[in-house]
Amino acid sequence: MAEIAEKGFANSTRPDGQSGVAFQPAMPASMALANLLGLNMFWAGVIIANLIGAAGAAVFGRVASHLLNDPGTAWRTLALLLTFPTAFFFSAAYNESFGLFFTALALTAWLRHRPITAGLASLGGSLARLTGVALGVAAACDWVAKRDRKELPRTLALVIGSAGGIALFWGFLWWITDDPFASLKAHSKWGRAPLSWKNPFSTIESIYDPTLPHWGEAFLVLGVTVLGIRAWHKRGAFWGALTLVPVAQMFASGTLLSGHRVVLASLPAFIELADLLRSRRLLFAVTLIGFTFAQLVLLNRFIHWQFAG
Repeated sequence: MAEIAEKGFANSTRPDGQSGVAFQPAMPASMALANLLGLNMFWAGVIIANLIGAAGAAVFGRVASHLLNDPGTAWRTLALLLTFPTAFFFSAAYNESFGLFFTALALTAWLRHRPITAGLASLGGSLARLTGVALGVAAACDWVAKRDRKELPRTLALVIGSAGGIALFWGFLWWITDDPFASLKAHSKWGRAPLSWKNPFSTIESIYDPTLPHWGEAFLVLGVTVLGIRAWHKRGAFWGALTLVPVAQMFASGTLLSGHRVVLASLPAFIELADLLRSRRLLFAVTLIGFTFAQLVLLNRFIHWQFAG
């Protein structure tokens, strides 16, 4: 993030070919702005991430309360989300807090039938994470399932907004690198496979890769998939697709690398898990303790420069 903020996307390629164009611009742009204003961009990145992440968590808590009609379960949703092993990324100078914030805003606007707000928020979500496109896909799936003309404004708002954020960034990359797909191509230097129909099979093989196995990520992805199917069954196509699209994106990338961070974008999964544990207090407490312990272990790795996520 700091290299992009200092050098710009066009000059962020390292000698090994790893390029900053693989990352969405929300956090590096914020750090660059802080630097331009004469502030310490490292402190600014951490402070911005924490403020945006806290605001996003608060808004998402209201979404969960509205969806479940139970404030107690909403609090459990937040507890599960914020103790999740890789949730420390919401406090790191990374794009995850922006993704949480804009997705939560978009979901609030979706529930309140405010298409313009929903569209703008989904645009911000796509400028934060590629998984932001899940909002548009979820809205499209919901409309196909219902075929209700009254739903069309908010559906189009999310589709246009989420696709628009990606298009804006790719258009910017086209301008500075002469390649609108530079972001997708750059991912191969960060451990992901080039686009291919074989990638889902490669993703499965990555689970037992002898050099870097991904058993933990596979377990989490399977759990999120089950929760996504439950969300689709209990709450409709919108919530199910929103949970499952980040999983599908991982399978399209040819690896489960960073899977335990990517599933942070599957926000409805935490609502479903909280709902499942509503009357199982002991199991909820055990889950919370397990999440917290795992997060502390990963956080310890992260602060000692062993990328954990």
